[in-house]
Amino acid sequence: MARCRALGTQRRCTWMSAPVFGRERASLSARKLRWWRPLATAALAGLAGLAAFEASAQRAAENVVRAVDDAFGASVGEEQIGLYSPGSVRGFSPTSAGNVRLEGLFIDRQAGFSSRLVASSTIRAGLTAQGYLLPAPTGIADFALRRVADTPTQSAILRLNEYAGYGVAIDLQGRFAEGLVETTGGVGFDRFEISDGTADVFANAGGTLRLQPGDRVDITLFGDYVGVLQEEISPRYFPAGPFAPPRVPRREFVGQPWVGFEGDRYNVGLIGKLEPQLVAIEFGVFRSSFDDNGQAGQFFVDVQPDSTGQRLAFLGPPSDAVSDSLEARVSRQFGGERHRHTLTLNVRARQRERRFGGGVEIDLGEGRVDVANFVPEPDLAFGEVSREQVEQITGGFSYDLRWRGVGQLNLGVQQTDYERVLEDPVNGPVTAEASPLLYNATGAVELRPWLVAYGGVVTGFEESPTAPAISLNRNEAPPAIETRQADGGLRARLGRLTAVAGVFTIEKPFFGLDSNRFFVQRGVVTNRGVELSLAGPITPQLQLVVGTLLLDATLTGDAVDEGQLSSNPIGVVRRSTTLDLDYRPAWARGWSFDVSVFSRGLENGDELDELRIPERTLVDLGFRRQLSLGARTLVVRGRVSNLFDTFGWDVSGNGAFQFQGPRTFTLSLRADF
Repeated sequence: MARCRALGTQRRCTWMSAPVFGRERASLSARKLRWWRPLATAALAGLAGLAAFEASAQRAAENVVRAVDDAFGASVGEEQIGLYSPGSVRGFSPTSAGNVRLEGLFIDRQAGFSSRLVASSTIRAGLTAQGYLLPAPTGIADFALRRVADTPTQSAILRLNEYAGYGVAIDLQGRFAEGLVETTGGVGFDRFEISDGTADVFANAGGTLRLQPGDRVDITLFGDYVGVLQEEISPRYFPAGPFAPPRVPRREFVGQPWVGFEGDRYNVGLIGKLEPQLVAIEFGVFRSSFDDNGQAGQFFVDVQPDSTGQRLAFLGPPSDAVSDSLEARVSRQFGGERHRHTLTLNVRARQRERRFGGGVEIDLGEGRVDVANFVPEPDLAFGEVSREQVEQITGGFSYDLRWRGVGQLNLGVQQTDYERVLEDPVNGPVTAEASPLLYNATGAVELRPWLVAYGGVVTGFEESPTAPAISLNRNEAPPAIETRQADGGLRARLGRLTAVAGVFTIEKPFFGLDSNRFFVQRGVVTNRGVELSLAGPITPQLQLVVGTLLLDATLTGDAVDEGQLSSNPIGVVRRSTTLDLDYRPAWARGWSFDVSVFSRGLENGDELDELRIPERTLVDLGFRRQLSLGARTLVVRGRVSNLFDTFGWDVSGNGAFQFQGPRTFTLSLRADF
C-alpha cells in the first residue's frame, strides 16, 4: 500500500511494502495501444501521397555534411550536425523559449514534427540570423517542409536503430493537374532502445497538399501525427555531495517499468504566399497539440559513492496542451538592382491552453542505484490538475536594406501584449501580464569581396523553461521573460572554404531549484562566448565541417550573494568542438565514408562550483553505398557511434545526471523509385 500526504499542489506517497521481483519486468507495450489513430492518419497520408513511379534520388542521397556551409547547426532528413541544435544554442534552448519557425513563420509548437512532414532544419543565430525577419536572442530553430522533387519520388526506408531497435518508413510524392497540385505523404514506425535499458515506440504519419493555381499564389495545407505508443522514463541521478555518481552498468534498466506514458501529438496548418500587385503577403495558421495519458518521472536522489541512494518515482494524471497560432506579413519592395529596400508589417498571435500537475511522488525507500529492484505499481489517487491559459498578440515593423557590394541592414521593432492565467487548485487563479517593446538591429558590411563583418543587438520576449519532474511544482512554466543579445564577427571566403569567427553575449533570467525543491527564478545569467566555424570542400572528394564554441556563463542575484549558488551556473560546458568529414573516393564510385568527432571540455557539476565533470571525446564512423538498379536508387548507410565505448556523465541545469551511452551500430537501407 502507499501512504500519501499533501505537498503544496503535489502529493507525496511512501511505499510501505516493496517485494523484489525477478529480472522479467512488465512492459508498457502490454498496455492497450491505441492503434486506430495512427493507422487512420497513415491511410490519409498515403492517399495524399500517391504519385508516378519515376526515379530521383531525393531521400536516398540525403547527406547533411554536404548540404551545409557552416558548423552552427543544421539537419537534413534524420541526420544532424553542428555546434547547435533545436534544443541547445549558445547555452539555451530555442525550443523551450518558443522560438520555432516553420517555413520561416512563427508556430507555437507543442509537439515535435515528424520526418514525414519536415525535410530539414537550420539554426538561426549569429551569422545565420543576419537579415532574418525579427530574430530572437536565444536563436531560432527554422524547419522546412518536405517538398516534391523535380521528378516525383517514392521512398522506402528500413532501419536498424541503436542497440536492438528498428524502424520502417514510406514517403510518397505526386504532381497533378499539370503541376498545379503537389502532394507529399508518408508513414513510419520506430522502436528505439535507449542506453539505460528503456524502450520507446513511435508511429508517425504526415503529408502536405500544395496548390499553385498561378505564378503569384502558393497555398500549402499539412497534417502531422506522432503516436507515442510507449514511452519508458529513464532514471536521473542526483548525488548527495560535490561528486559525480559512481559508474553504473549501461543497457540495464534499474528503474520501475510502470513509470511511463502514452500519447498523441498533432501539428496541422495552412501556409500561404500571395503576390498581388506591389506587395507580397505571407501567412501561416497552425494548431499544435499533445495529449498524454499520464505524467511520469523517476529519480535516484542523495546518491552516495557506494552506489546507494533514495529511490523516488512520480506519476500524474493525464496532461495535455493545445495552441492555435498565426503569423501574417505584408511586404513592399522598392529600389533598383544595386539597392533593394523592403518594408514589412507583421502580426503574430497565439492562444494556448494546458493542463498539468496533480501528480503523486512515491518514496520507494533506500537501495542501490545500479541494481534493479522492481515493485508493483501502487494504486494512487491523483490530485486536481492546474490549468494554464496564455494569450499573446504581437505587432511588428521591419526595414531591410540589401546594398550590393556594400552590405545589408535590418531594423525591427515589435510591441507585444501578453497575458497568462494560471488556475492552481490550491492557490486559485494567478494572472501575469506584460507589454514589452522589443527591437532588433543587425547588419553586415562587405570589407573585401571575400570578407564580411556582421553584428547586431536583439531583444526578445520568450517562454520560460518548464519546471523539471524532480521539482515539486513540476511541469509548471513561469511567465514569459525578457531577454537580450549582442553579437558580432567576421566571415571569410578562403578559396572553397568558408570561415566564421564570432562573439556574443546573452542575458536572461535564470531558473533553478530552491532549497525546498521548487523551480523558481534564482537570478540572472549572462552567457558570453566565442564561436568558430570552417566548412566547405577541401577537394572535390573531401568535405569538411568543423566548429568550436567557447562558453563562459556568469550568474548574479540574491542566491549568489547569499552563498546559495556559485556565480558559475551548473551544467555549463566550457568548450564544445565538432568535426565532420565526408569522403567520396574517386577510385570507389558510389561509396562515401564519414567521420564525426565531438569533444567537450570541463563542465560545472554542482551549484557551488565544487565539482568538474571531466573532458570527453566521442568518435563516430560511417559509410554510404549508393547503387542504381534500373530506375531505382538504393543507399546503404551504416554508422558506429561512440567508437571507443567512452563512459561519462552529463549534468543538466537542475542537477540531474545522465550517463553517456555505450558503443552502438545503426544500419539503414533507403530506396528511391
